[in-house]
Amino acid sequence: MRVLLLSHCFPPDGEVGSLRAAKVSKAFAAAGHEVHVVTSRLAGESQAIRAPGDGITLHTVRALPHPRKAYLLAKSWLGRNGTSHLSPPDVPPTATSVLTRYLFSLLWLPDEHQGFIPPAVWACWDIHRRCGRVDLLYTTAPPFSAHLAGLIFKRMTGVTWAAEFRDPWTDNPAKPARLRTRFSDAVDRRLERLCLRNADHIVAVTDAAHDLLARKVTPQPSQQFVMVLNGIDRLTPPGPSDRIPGLLRIVHSGSIYHRRDPRPFLRALASLHRRGRLGEGDVQVEFLGDHWFHHVSIEQVALDLGLSARVHCRGWVPQDVHLKVVEQADLLLLFAQHEPAQVQNKLFDYLGARKPVLAFADADGESAQMLHRVGGHYLVTEEDPSVAETVLEKALCDVRTARSRHTNEEVLREWTTEHQMKRLLAALQA
Repeated sequence: MRVLLLSHCFPPDGEVGSLRAAKVSKAFAAAGHEVHVVTSRLAGESQAIRAPGDGITLHTVRALPHPRKAYLLAKSWLGRNGTSHLSPPDVPPTATSVLTRYLFSLLWLPDEHQGFIPPAVWACWDIHRRCGRVDLLYTTAPPFSAHLAGLIFKRMTGVTWAAEFRDPWTDNPAKPARLRTRFSDAVDRRLERLCLRNADHIVAVTDAAHDLLARKVTPQPSQQFVMVLNGIDRLTPPGPSDRIPGLLRIVHSGSIYHRRDPRPFLRALASLHRRGRLGEGDVQVEFLGDHWFHHVSIEQVALDLGLSARVHCRGWVPQDVHLKVVEQADLLLLFAQHEPAQVQNKLFDYLGARKPVLAFADADGESAQMLHRVGGHYLVTEEDPSVAETVLEKALCDVRTARSRHTNEEVLREWTTEHQMKRLLAALQA
Protein backbone atom coordinates (compact mmCIF):
# COMPACT_ATOMS: atom_id res chain seq x y z
CA MET A 1 0.00 0.00 0.00
CA ARG A 2 1.27 3.46 -0.91
CA VAL A 3 0.68 5.83 2.02
CA LEU A 4 0.98 9.61 1.80
CA LEU A 5 1.18 11.38 5.15
CA LEU A 6 0.61 15.13 5.22
CA SER A 7 1.85 16.98 8.30
CA HIS A 8 2.93 20.58 8.71
CA CYS A 9 5.83 19.51 10.93
CA PHE A 10 8.07 16.46 11.09
CA PRO A 11 11.30 15.68 12.98
CA PRO A 12 13.75 17.24 13.47
CA ASP A 13 11.21 20.05 13.77
CA GLY A 14 10.75 20.64 17.50
CA GLU A 15 6.97 21.15 17.32
CA VAL A 16 5.17 18.55 19.44
CA GLY A 17 2.93 17.57 16.51
CA SER A 18 5.95 16.24 14.65
CA LEU A 19 6.25 13.39 17.16
CA ARG A 20 2.84 11.96 16.25
CA ALA A 21 3.54 12.26 12.52
CA ALA A 22 6.80 10.36 12.98
CA LYS A 23 5.10 7.58 14.96
CA VAL A 24 2.41 7.06 12.33
CA SER A 25 4.80 7.10 9.37
CA LYS A 26 7.21 4.68 11.08
CA ALA A 27 4.35 2.32 11.92
CA PHE A 28 3.25 2.16 8.28
CA ALA A 29 6.83 1.71 7.07
CA ALA A 30 7.50 -1.06 9.60
CA ALA A 31 4.42 -2.86 8.31
CA GLY A 32 5.97 -2.95 4.84
CA HIS A 33 4.08 -0.09 3.22
CA GLU A 34 5.57 2.54 0.90
CA VAL A 35 5.45 5.79 2.86
CA HIS A 36 5.77 9.34 1.55
CA VAL A 37 5.61 12.33 3.90
CA VAL A 38 4.88 15.91 2.82
CA THR A 39 5.90 18.53 5.38
CA SER A 40 7.09 22.13 5.64
CA ARG A 41 10.72 22.94 4.94
CA LEU A 42 12.86 23.94 7.89
CA ALA A 43 14.70 27.26 8.07
CA GLY A 44 17.96 26.99 6.16
CA GLU A 45 16.90 23.75 4.45
CA SER A 46 17.42 23.84 0.68
CA GLN A 47 16.75 20.25 -0.41
CA ALA A 48 13.23 19.20 -1.39
CA ILE A 49 13.89 15.62 -0.21
CA ARG A 50 14.92 14.93 3.36
CA ALA A 51 16.08 11.43 4.30
CA PRO A 52 14.66 10.37 7.68
CA GLY A 53 15.44 6.69 7.08
CA ASP A 54 13.21 3.76 8.13
CA GLY A 55 11.90 3.36 4.58
CA ILE A 56 10.23 6.79 4.51
CA THR A 57 10.59 9.31 1.68
CA LEU A 58 10.16 12.81 3.03
CA HIS A 59 9.20 15.66 0.67
CA THR A 60 9.59 19.20 2.02
CA VAL A 61 7.74 22.24 0.71
CA ARG A 62 8.30 25.93 1.27
CA ALA A 63 5.12 27.48 2.61
CA LEU A 64 3.95 30.81 1.23
CA PRO A 65 4.78 33.62 3.70
CA HIS A 66 1.99 34.71 6.00
CA PRO A 67 1.07 38.44 5.99
CA ARG A 68 1.59 38.44 9.77
CA LYS A 69 5.35 38.32 9.21
CA ALA A 70 5.27 41.51 7.14
CA TYR A 71 3.03 43.11 9.76
CA LEU A 72 5.41 42.24 12.62
CA LEU A 73 8.40 43.43 10.63
CA ALA A 74 6.76 46.78 9.90
CA LYS A 75 5.69 47.06 13.53
CA SER A 76 9.25 46.49 14.73
CA TRP A 77 10.57 49.14 12.35
CA LEU A 78 8.02 51.66 13.56
CA GLY A 79 8.73 50.79 17.21
CA ARG A 80 5.03 50.54 17.90
CA ASN A 81 3.94 49.88 21.50
CA GLY A 82 7.56 50.39 22.66
CA THR A 83 8.06 46.64 22.92
CA SER A 84 11.53 45.66 24.13
CA HIS A 85 13.47 42.47 23.52
CA LEU A 86 12.83 41.53 27.16
CA SER A 87 9.07 41.36 26.71
CA PRO A 88 7.27 38.01 26.76
CA PRO A 89 6.56 36.47 23.36
CA ASP A 90 3.35 37.20 21.43
CA VAL A 91 2.02 39.92 23.71
CA PRO A 92 -1.54 40.68 22.52
CA PRO A 93 -2.49 44.24 21.62
CA THR A 94 -4.27 46.21 24.31
CA ALA A 95 -7.07 47.14 21.92
CA THR A 96 -8.13 45.90 18.50
CA SER A 97 -10.31 47.86 16.10
CA VAL A 98 -13.28 46.15 14.43
CA LEU A 99 -11.58 46.32 11.04
CA THR A 100 -8.28 44.93 12.37
CA ARG A 101 -10.05 42.10 14.17
CA TYR A 102 -12.02 41.22 11.04
CA LEU A 103 -8.85 41.21 8.94
CA PHE A 104 -6.94 39.10 11.47
CA SER A 105 -9.79 36.58 11.66
CA LEU A 106 -9.59 36.05 7.90
CA LEU A 107 -5.81 35.69 8.00
CA TRP A 108 -6.18 32.95 10.65
CA LEU A 109 -8.69 30.82 8.71
CA PRO A 110 -8.28 28.09 9.71
CA ASP A 111 -4.93 29.10 11.24
CA GLU A 112 -1.73 31.03 10.48
CA HIS A 113 -0.39 28.24 8.24
CA GLN A 114 -2.63 28.88 5.23
CA GLY A 115 0.50 29.26 3.11
CA PHE A 116 1.21 25.56 3.58
CA ILE A 117 -1.92 24.52 1.63
CA PRO A 118 -0.97 25.32 -2.03
CA PRO A 119 2.56 23.82 -2.02
CA ALA A 120 1.38 20.81 -0.01
CA VAL A 121 -1.41 20.05 -2.50
CA TRP A 122 1.02 20.42 -5.40
CA ALA A 123 3.54 18.08 -3.73
CA CYS A 124 0.82 15.48 -3.10
CA TRP A 125 -0.30 15.68 -6.74
CA ASP A 126 3.30 15.37 -7.92
CA ILE A 127 3.80 12.20 -5.84
CA HIS A 128 0.52 10.83 -7.14
CA ARG A 129 1.58 11.56 -10.73
CA ARG A 130 5.18 10.29 -10.52
CA CYS A 131 4.94 7.35 -8.11
CA GLY A 132 1.51 6.04 -8.98
CA ARG A 133 -1.88 6.15 -7.31
CA VAL A 134 -1.88 6.85 -3.57
CA ASP A 135 -3.83 4.21 -1.64
CA LEU A 136 -4.18 6.16 1.61
CA LEU A 137 -3.84 9.84 2.45
CA TYR A 138 -3.24 10.52 6.15
CA THR A 139 -3.43 14.11 7.42
CA THR A 140 -2.68 15.08 11.01
CA ALA A 141 -3.70 18.38 12.63
CA PRO A 142 -3.38 20.96 14.07
CA PRO A 143 -2.56 23.07 12.23
CA PHE A 144 -5.83 22.42 10.40
CA SER A 145 -4.48 23.81 7.15
CA ALA A 146 -3.15 20.27 6.67
CA HIS A 147 -6.73 18.97 6.62
CA LEU A 148 -7.76 21.58 4.03
CA ALA A 149 -4.86 20.47 1.82
CA GLY A 150 -6.06 16.89 2.33
CA LEU A 151 -9.63 17.84 1.45
CA ILE A 152 -8.50 19.42 -1.82
CA PHE A 153 -6.37 16.41 -2.73
CA LYS A 154 -9.26 14.08 -1.86
CA ARG A 155 -11.55 16.04 -4.20
CA MET A 156 -8.91 15.92 -6.95
CA THR A 157 -8.18 12.18 -6.82
CA GLY A 158 -10.86 10.40 -4.78
CA VAL A 159 -8.11 8.89 -2.57
CA THR A 160 -9.06 7.14 0.67
CA TRP A 161 -8.49 9.77 3.35
CA ALA A 162 -7.81 9.43 7.08
CA ALA A 163 -8.04 12.75 8.96
CA GLU A 164 -6.46 12.81 12.42
CA PHE A 165 -7.52 15.36 15.04
CA ARG A 166 -4.90 15.74 17.79
CA ASP A 167 -6.80 18.73 19.25
CA PRO A 168 -10.32 20.13 18.82
CA TRP A 169 -10.81 22.49 15.86
CA THR A 170 -13.86 24.73 16.36
CA ASP A 171 -14.23 23.68 20.00
CA ASN A 172 -10.80 24.97 20.93
CA PRO A 173 -11.22 27.76 23.52
CA ALA A 174 -7.54 28.67 23.22
CA LYS A 175 -7.97 30.55 19.92
CA PRO A 176 -7.70 34.24 20.97
CA ALA A 177 -10.82 36.36 20.67
CA ARG A 178 -8.86 38.99 18.71
CA LEU A 179 -8.48 36.41 15.90
CA ARG A 180 -12.17 35.51 15.76
CA THR A 181 -15.38 37.06 14.50
CA ARG A 182 -18.87 35.65 14.09
CA PHE A 183 -18.20 35.28 10.37
CA SER A 184 -14.83 33.53 10.78
CA ASP A 185 -16.30 31.15 13.37
CA ALA A 186 -19.06 30.22 10.92
CA VAL A 187 -16.52 29.61 8.15
CA ASP A 188 -14.39 27.52 10.52
CA ARG A 189 -17.40 25.35 11.39
CA ARG A 190 -18.19 24.93 7.70
CA LEU A 191 -14.63 23.88 6.89
CA GLU A 192 -14.61 21.42 9.79
CA ARG A 193 -17.89 19.85 8.60
CA LEU A 194 -16.53 19.52 5.07
CA CYS A 195 -13.48 17.67 6.33
CA LEU A 196 -15.49 15.40 8.60
CA ARG A 197 -17.97 14.53 5.85
CA ASN A 198 -15.33 13.83 3.21
CA ALA A 199 -12.84 11.85 5.31
CA ASP A 200 -13.16 8.07 5.06
CA HIS A 201 -11.51 7.56 8.47
CA ILE A 202 -11.56 10.02 11.36
CA VAL A 203 -8.83 9.46 13.94
CA ALA A 204 -9.02 10.98 17.42
CA VAL A 205 -6.28 10.79 20.07
CA THR A 206 -8.56 10.76 23.14
CA ASP A 207 -11.93 9.22 23.98
CA ALA A 208 -13.43 12.65 24.68
CA ALA A 209 -12.26 14.00 21.31
CA HIS A 210 -13.63 10.88 19.61
CA ASP A 211 -17.07 11.45 21.14
CA LEU A 212 -16.97 15.16 20.34
CA LEU A 213 -16.19 14.54 16.66
CA ALA A 214 -18.74 11.72 16.35
CA ARG A 215 -21.50 14.10 17.45
CA LYS A 216 -20.67 16.58 14.69
CA VAL A 217 -21.48 14.42 11.70
CA THR A 218 -23.73 11.52 10.74
CA PRO A 219 -21.29 8.73 9.82
CA GLN A 220 -21.59 7.29 6.32
CA PRO A 221 -21.76 3.48 5.95
CA SER A 222 -18.16 3.41 4.67
CA GLN A 223 -16.85 5.89 7.25
CA GLN A 224 -15.28 4.87 10.54
CA PHE A 225 -14.17 6.68 13.67
CA VAL A 226 -11.15 5.32 15.54
CA MET A 227 -9.42 6.41 18.75
CA VAL A 228 -5.65 5.94 18.95
CA LEU A 229 -3.65 7.46 21.81
CA ASN A 230 -0.27 9.11 21.31
CA GLY A 231 1.20 6.27 23.32
CA ILE A 232 4.06 5.59 25.72
CA ASP A 233 7.28 5.30 23.73
CA ARG A 234 9.37 3.80 26.51
CA LEU A 235 7.88 2.00 29.51
CA THR A 236 10.42 1.69 32.32
CA PRO A 237 10.41 -1.77 33.94
CA PRO A 238 8.73 -1.76 37.36
CA GLY A 239 11.00 -1.80 40.36
CA PRO A 240 10.95 -1.31 44.15
CA SER A 241 10.77 2.19 45.63
CA ASP A 242 13.20 3.30 48.32
CA ARG A 243 12.95 6.06 50.88
CA ILE A 244 14.38 9.30 49.50
CA PRO A 245 16.72 11.16 51.87
CA GLY A 246 17.71 14.74 51.16
CA LEU A 247 16.51 16.71 48.17
CA LEU A 248 13.18 15.98 46.41
CA ARG A 249 13.10 16.96 42.73
CA ILE A 250 9.82 18.13 41.19
CA VAL A 251 9.91 18.55 37.41
CA HIS A 252 7.65 20.06 34.77
CA SER A 253 8.55 19.78 31.09
CA GLY A 254 7.29 21.66 28.06
CA SER A 255 5.32 24.81 27.40
CA ILE A 256 2.63 26.32 29.60
CA TYR A 257 0.11 27.95 27.29
CA HIS A 258 -3.61 28.20 26.56
CA ARG A 259 -5.24 28.27 30.02
CA ARG A 260 -2.71 26.06 31.80
CA ASP A 261 -1.62 27.74 35.01
CA PRO A 262 1.26 26.85 37.38
CA ARG A 263 0.28 29.45 39.99
CA PRO A 264 -1.99 27.18 42.09
CA PHE A 265 0.95 24.80 42.52
CA LEU A 266 3.45 27.57 43.28
CA ARG A 267 1.11 29.17 45.82
CA ALA A 268 0.56 25.82 47.55
CA LEU A 269 4.33 25.26 47.70
CA ALA A 270 4.85 28.77 49.09
CA SER A 271 2.17 28.19 51.74
CA LEU A 272 3.83 24.95 52.89
CA HIS A 273 7.14 26.79 53.05
CA ARG A 274 5.70 29.63 55.17
CA ARG A 275 4.10 27.15 57.57
CA GLY A 276 7.38 25.33 58.05
CA ARG A 277 6.18 22.16 56.36
CA LEU A 278 9.25 22.12 54.12
CA GLY A 279 12.79 21.94 55.42
CA GLU A 280 15.50 24.09 53.86
CA GLY A 281 16.64 22.54 50.64
CA ASP A 282 14.12 19.68 50.89
CA VAL A 283 12.36 20.51 47.62
CA GLN A 284 13.63 21.84 44.31
CA VAL A 285 11.33 22.55 41.35
CA GLU A 286 12.67 22.58 37.80
CA PHE A 287 10.78 23.85 34.75
CA LEU A 288 12.11 22.55 31.43
CA GLY A 289 11.04 24.54 28.39
CA ASP A 290 9.38 27.89 27.97
CA HIS A 291 9.39 29.94 31.19
CA TRP A 292 6.57 32.28 30.11
CA PHE A 293 2.85 31.73 30.71
CA HIS A 294 0.03 34.21 30.25
CA HIS A 295 2.76 36.77 29.42
CA VAL A 296 4.24 36.38 32.91
CA SER A 297 7.56 34.72 33.73
CA ILE A 298 7.68 31.80 36.15
CA GLU A 299 10.79 33.34 37.75
CA GLN A 300 8.85 36.50 38.61
CA VAL A 301 6.00 34.56 40.20
CA ALA A 302 8.49 32.48 42.20
CA LEU A 303 10.28 35.64 43.34
CA ASP A 304 7.00 37.26 44.44
CA LEU A 305 6.14 34.14 46.45
CA GLY A 306 9.56 33.85 48.07
CA LEU A 307 10.43 30.70 46.14
CA SER A 308 13.32 31.93 44.00
CA ALA A 309 15.76 29.61 45.83
CA ARG A 310 13.57 26.58 45.19
CA VAL A 311 12.24 27.17 41.66
CA HIS A 312 14.51 27.12 38.62
CA CYS A 313 13.85 27.41 34.88
CA ARG A 314 16.25 25.50 32.68
CA GLY A 315 14.95 26.30 29.20
CA TRP A 316 14.61 23.92 26.29
CA VAL A 317 16.77 20.79 26.21
CA PRO A 318 17.16 17.98 23.63
CA GLN A 319 14.63 15.15 23.80
CA ASP A 320 17.11 12.64 25.23
CA VAL A 321 18.06 15.06 28.02
CA HIS A 322 14.39 15.78 28.69
CA LEU A 323 13.64 12.06 29.09
CA LYS A 324 16.61 11.60 31.43
CA VAL A 325 15.51 14.50 33.65
CA VAL A 326 11.96 13.12 33.77
CA GLU A 327 13.24 9.66 34.76
CA GLN A 328 15.40 11.15 37.54
CA ALA A 329 12.60 13.26 39.01
CA ASP A 330 10.78 12.27 42.21
CA LEU A 331 7.48 13.98 41.34
CA LEU A 332 6.24 15.19 37.94
CA LEU A 333 3.97 18.19 37.32
CA LEU A 334 1.10 18.41 34.84
CA PHE A 335 -1.01 21.53 34.25
CA ALA A 336 -4.09 20.58 32.21
CA GLN A 337 -6.72 23.07 33.34
CA HIS A 338 -9.57 23.80 30.90
CA GLU A 339 -8.54 20.97 28.52
CA PRO A 340 -11.39 18.47 28.87
CA ALA A 341 -10.81 16.67 25.56
CA GLN A 342 -7.03 16.91 25.27
CA VAL A 343 -4.08 14.96 26.64
CA GLN A 344 -0.60 16.47 26.50
CA ASN A 345 2.11 14.32 24.97
CA LYS A 346 4.26 14.80 28.08
CA LEU A 347 1.78 12.76 30.12
CA PHE A 348 2.82 9.64 28.20
CA ASP A 349 6.49 10.39 28.94
CA TYR A 350 5.55 10.78 32.60
CA LEU A 351 3.64 7.49 32.68
CA GLY A 352 6.47 5.72 30.90
CA ALA A 353 8.92 6.89 33.58
CA ARG A 354 6.68 5.33 36.28
CA LYS A 355 7.02 8.40 38.49
CA PRO A 356 4.10 9.86 40.48
CA VAL A 357 2.32 12.73 38.76
CA LEU A 358 0.77 15.75 40.47
CA ALA A 359 -1.84 17.01 38.03
CA PHE A 360 -3.92 20.18 38.10
CA ALA A 361 -6.72 19.19 35.74
CA ASP A 362 -10.46 19.26 35.02
CA ALA A 363 -12.38 16.79 37.17
CA ASP A 364 -14.11 15.22 34.17
CA GLY A 365 -11.26 15.88 31.73
CA GLU A 366 -9.41 13.23 29.78
CA SER A 367 -6.13 13.71 31.70
CA ALA A 368 -7.80 13.17 35.08
CA GLN A 369 -9.66 10.12 33.80
CA MET A 370 -6.46 8.56 32.50
CA LEU A 371 -4.59 9.13 35.77
CA HIS A 372 -7.50 7.69 37.75
CA ARG A 373 -7.49 4.62 35.52
CA VAL A 374 -3.76 4.00 35.93
CA GLY A 375 -3.77 4.72 39.67
CA GLY A 376 -1.06 5.94 42.02
CA HIS A 377 -1.13 9.63 41.07
CA TYR A 378 -2.30 12.91 42.67
CA LEU A 379 -5.04 15.15 41.30
CA VAL A 380 -6.10 18.70 42.08
CA THR A 381 -9.44 19.32 40.36
CA GLU A 382 -10.73 22.19 42.50
CA GLU A 383 -9.71 25.85 42.61
CA ASP A 384 -9.69 25.92 46.42
CA PRO A 385 -6.06 26.73 47.45
CA SER A 386 -6.36 24.57 50.56
CA VAL A 387 -7.10 21.53 48.40
CA ALA A 388 -3.97 22.10 46.31
CA GLU A 389 -1.91 22.52 49.48
CA THR A 390 -3.30 19.31 51.03
CA VAL A 391 -2.73 17.22 47.89
CA LEU A 392 0.80 18.58 47.42
CA GLU A 393 1.74 17.86 51.05
CA LYS A 394 0.42 14.30 50.77
CA ALA A 395 2.31 13.73 47.50
CA LEU A 396 5.58 14.95 49.01
CA CYS A 397 5.08 12.81 52.13
CA ASP A 398 4.27 9.68 50.09
CA VAL A 399 7.27 10.21 47.82
CA ARG A 400 9.59 10.83 50.76
CA THR A 401 8.51 7.68 52.60
CA ALA A 402 8.34 5.55 49.42
CA ARG A 403 4.71 4.66 50.08
CA SER A 404 3.72 1.87 47.71
CA ARG A 405 1.77 2.89 44.59
CA HIS A 406 -0.62 0.51 42.89
CA THR A 407 -0.65 1.02 39.13
CA ASN A 408 -2.61 -0.87 36.51
CA GLU A 409 0.05 -2.66 34.46
CA GLU A 410 -2.44 -3.91 31.90
CA VAL A 411 -3.54 -0.35 31.13
CA LEU A 412 0.05 0.88 30.82
CA ARG A 413 0.89 -1.89 28.34
CA GLU A 414 -2.26 -1.10 26.37
CA TRP A 415 -1.18 2.54 26.18
CA THR A 416 2.26 1.86 24.71
CA THR A 417 2.99 3.32 21.28
CA GLU A 418 3.51 -0.17 19.87
CA HIS A 419 0.03 -1.29 20.91
CA GLN A 420 -1.64 1.94 19.78
CA MET A 421 0.00 1.93 16.36
CA LYS A 422 -1.06 -1.70 15.83
CA ARG A 423 -4.60 -0.60 16.60
CA LEU A 424 -4.34 2.22 14.06
CA LEU A 425 -2.99 -0.01 11.28
CA ALA A 426 -5.60 -2.69 11.96
CA ALA A 427 -8.37 -0.09 11.52
CA LEU A 428 -6.96 1.53 8.36
CA GLN A 429 -5.90 -1.69 6.65
CA ALA A 430 -9.23 -3.44 7.22
